[in-house]
Amino acid sequence: MKSLVDKSLFLGLDCCTWLYSGAETPTLRGSLDAVNEYLHRRSKGPLGRERNSLVEAVCKQNVASLLHGRAEDVALISNTSEAIGIIAGSIPFRQGDNIVINTLEFPSGVLPWLGLQQKGVEVRVVGHTNWQVSIEDILAQVDHRTRLVMTSHVSYMSGSRMDYRRLYQSLKKTDALLLLDVTQSMGVVPVYLEDTDFIVCSSYKWLLSIHGAGILAVNQSDRVRDLVFRTPGWRSIQEQFGPSRFETYTLHEDARRYERGFPSYPSLYSLAYSTGFLVEIGIENIESHVLQLGEELIEQMRTRGYEVMTPDEQSLRAGNISFVCDQGSRVAESLQQKDVYVWGGDGRVRASLHLFNDSADVEKLIELLPDPSSLN
Repeated sequence: MKSLVDKSLFLGLDCCTWLYSGAETPTLRGSLDAVNEYLHRRSKGPLGRERNSLVEAVCKQNVASLLHGRAEDVALISNTSEAIGIIAGSIPFRQGDNIVINTLEFPSGVLPWLGLQQKGVEVRVVGHTNWQVSIEDILAQVDHRTRLVMTSHVSYMSGSRMDYRRLYQSLKKTDALLLLDVTQSMGVVPVYLEDTDFIVCSSYKWLLSIHGAGILAVNQSDRVRDLVFRTPGWRSIQEQFGPSRFETYTLHEDARRYERGFPSYPSLYSLAYSTGFLVEIGIENIESHVLQLGEELIEQMRTRGYEVMTPDEQSLRAGNISFVCDQGSRVAESLQQKDVYVWGGDGRVRASLHLFNDSADVEKLIELLPDPSSLN
């Protein structure tokens, strides 16, 4: 199976096998040009600022397209952890409330809620079964005091994909909000803002951009309109220099209320380019590519005798393919010495497939992986 795009569009793919997209993606040559454009535009003073505003608007529109949403629903901030913290600080938790998370969550989706325990908020943790978390098990933990359910669309750990749209249909009958982390899915499989309350995402993984930008998207429904952002910045409000600015302020009515100050414009120039690149190729095309390639990889891993954590069924996975391995870090380090990049740790090895990967990459990994019996 061939790659979906020419590998020469990326820096470094001519000298390595990159199966590391769940952690980082290689640099798009177009992103390099975009960041250079920012640096040159910066020297033009007010004209540079005008260009920054235009690029920011394009970036939001591209992101909105990937979310099947609207640009005004998108806030661009620094990273996913900040986005989750903003949501945590906006919900008026009271003693006796609870939050539902699961055991396949990345630490950024766990720590803010643990911090609320000192206020008497209960954190309910749903365990996985065979490296998948069932919607029924999540809903069994939801009651009249549940304020939020948080889950990743695709697990960083096992690569399993949550049917969050079905979950949301049930949660809409309750007062529990849904926070969806799409860091491991946006850019490789479809995502729909209308089927959750909040979306958070990083810029430097499947979106093919660089560090320094985070996405917070808000479904502007009646479920979230009463939330109050308690720590605004100058960009969060409608009139920064009005006559009553030392007494009061009015937040923007859209997602801009969550943007405290200027974003990292070099990151936004890169993100505007990379998201436009993804939109042009089409997420459905990317999804089809990675699912077919993932089928090849899973089959070969099982043939070799690895305990694959990622589901076989295409609708239950995306780009991450993981297998159980207590020596995952050692395996990843050994492969790195041979210019094959995977993630190893947390009791597994994870290979991540994106639009630039092909069957030759799969064959290279399988060829170099140690025999499972040697890892016991």
